[in-house]
Amino acid sequence: MEDISSLNEAFHSFTIASKSLEQIYERLQEQVHYLTIELEDKNKQLQQALYDTQEAKDYLRGILESLREAIIVLDTHENVTMFNRAAEKMLCMSTRDVISRPFNSLNLVIEKDGTDTYLTAGGRRYNVVISRSNILDVQGATRGVVILLQDITRVRELESQQERNKRLIAMGEMAAQIVHEIRSPLCSIELYASMLENELGETPNANLARGISMGIRSLNNILTNMIFFAKPQKPKFYEIKLSDVIDESLFMLMPLIESRGVSLERYAGEGDMISGDGELLKQVFMNIIINAVQVTPDGGTVKLIEKTDDTHAIVEIIDEGEGIKHENLERIFDPFFSTKEKGTGLGLAIASKILLVHDGTIKVKSEVGKGSCFQLCLPICEQQN
Repeated sequence: MEDISSLNEAFHSFTIASKSLEQIYERLQEQVHYLTIELEDKNKQLQQALYDTQEAKDYLRGILESLREAIIVLDTHENVTMFNRAAEKMLCMSTRDVISRPFNSLNLVIEKDGTDTYLTAGGRRYNVVISRSNILDVQGATRGVVILLQDITRVRELESQQERNKRLIAMGEMAAQIVHEIRSPLCSIELYASMLENELGETPNANLARGISMGIRSLNNILTNMIFFAKPQKPKFYEIKLSDVIDESLFMLMPLIESRGVSLERYAGEGDMISGDGELLKQVFMNIIINAVQVTPDGGTVKLIEKTDDTHAIVEIIDEGEGIKHENLERIFDPFFSTKEKGTGLGLAIASKILLVHDGTIKVKSEVGKGSCFQLCLPICEQQN
């Protein structure tokens, strides 16, 4: 009987233990279910955070890619980690070729010239503003460097042109006053010189009077240029073919070109039509071509190249002279400034003013010892675009 009683107690204990295990198992199932739900929720939050991070990264990259300024990002070892489209265009390099490369190994040159900074890359030279900033994390530790390159070449050209225009206006006002003061007595001198020449007849002294008259006519020509500079005649705009204007200018200058022993290479364009005053534009081309011929040595070549971009007709006049010193480049369009011993310094000033009223521009590139290139740009007629 004792064995049966012990066995019953054992079964009873086992039953109690089984129920206890069932309860524990149920609680464990509930806990596992809760943890599973919690884990799924955390996974969703993590996935959303990763998605938001990637979206923010793509958005930031999109912003950097859309900037006009060149952006180069370096790591702490000065290796390139990011290179936007503007940097590719400015430096003529593709992103895949520069990523992970040291910045110092890139094929570019940065140099200072006074207060200006110049960058040379891909055979092109830019006037730039360069800024370099450290990338800091939330703890303030340096994670890399951002280099920003801003091309201000066009801004500098516009500032230079505006400054030149101010000087032209001031000098024009002064020129008008000078002409007014000089021309009246000059006319009297010319009249008296002509009367004296007639009075002397065929005597030897008649040549002296004739020389006075010729000198006065030369001065009068200079004054006429000054009057045009001070108060240029109003241009008569009509549609003309630019190549015809150039042809007529060259026709009048061919005797001078041949007498100087200089060759002319002409590269005609596509017959661009422009709106302008043909006679005034001929003065521009003749002034610049004469300068090119005069500075080109005997046996040298002057090139005249016509080109076209989307909106402008471009004419380049290239000589083989000694070039223009850097310090004189900004002054060559100033009236009365000339590097020639007998130059009046009005030719380029007048040419610049004529182009200004035609909404055109004139740019000069020159290298000492290698010659100069004068680039004239004039807007093409709208119907031609």
